[in-house]
Parts: sequence; structure tokens; C-alpha cells
Amino acid sequence: MSTIQRSALETAVLDRFHQLYGAKGFPPAESIRVLRRDDTGGGRYVDLECDAPVQLDDGYADLGGSFVDMEGLPNGMMAVVLIRGGRIQVLEFTVYGGDFWDGQEREWKIV
Repeated sequence: MSTIQRSALETAVLDRFHQLYGAKGFPPAESIRVLRRDDTGGGRYVDLECDAPVQLDDGYADLGGSFVDMEGLPNGMMAVVLIRGGRIQVLEFTVYGGDFWDGQEREWKIV
């Protein structure tokens, strides 16, 4: 399957996951490939592929209390990554407060 380029936001969030979970094998962003991206209006699903296994339980890993603060989204958004069978599967962004997000990555920071 062909891959697409990671966005700046996806790269920064994946690198934050690496900071949080690197001791359990979560790789840096450059080791993770993006297979598909779907903006939903309330967030984004990013299908991922990585050769390196992680030692995290199946389910969602979160940003450890951090979130994405983005211009135009008064409540910001969360990001989680889905782990299945020791593999990184999906990066998911969800907008807090039911606000609409068109998928454009305006000025943002992880706080």
C-alpha cells in the first residue's frame, strides 16, 4: 500500500507519543507511515503502519493530560493512538465541545 506524507500536526503528536511511551517501544514519527487520512468535521482518523512493535496494551494511548490547542477551535482537541496486537494502528483527533474542524491545520500547539 502506498503512503502519504505526515502533516506537521501528525508528526508533532506522534513525536509526543514517542516522548511519553518511548520506553515501551513507541517509535519516533519518522518511523511511522501514514496510509490514509479521513477528516470527519469533528476530528481526523489517520491509518498508520510501522514495522516496530510496541509494548503497550491493546486499546487507546493518550497524550498524558496534554491536548492540541488550535486557532479556531475554542476548546481544542484530543489525540489518541489505537494499539492492536502490539502494533500502532490509528491516530485519532477529536474536537472537544462539538466544534467543527475542516481539517485545516491552523496555528496550533500541544499544551
